[in-house]
Amino acid sequence: MTNLLLILSKDPHTTEIPNLVLDIGLNAKAKKGSNVSLYLVEDGVTAARKSEFGNKLLDAKKKGIKILADDKAVQSRGLDGRLIDGVEVKEIGTLLDHIVDDRNRVAWF
Repeated sequence: MTNLLLILSKDPHTTEIPNLVLDIGLNAKAKKGSNVSLYLVEDGVTAARKSEFGNKLLDAKKKGIKILADDKAVQSRGLDGRLIDGVEVKEIGTLLDHIVDDRNRVAWF
């Protein structure tokens, strides 16, 4: 089974890239049975706000996609306590651990 790590650094309110990334993750999970993690960094953390796109992330989480967010990006954007339920806020070292893990395929958007 493939482990897929998708890293999102774009705000869903300014570009369609987050929708594309979510579609890639959902297809990898549903069609290939991959373990999928979505790590939100930089402006990508805004995707996890309580919003229309945040609801899409909640649905993805229910389908088995793990959602993580960089703690410094969350804090610097004033999003502490304003994210959807189930987002794991982690320090950037966690992302690095995932990237160097040989079992993971990584794509950064």
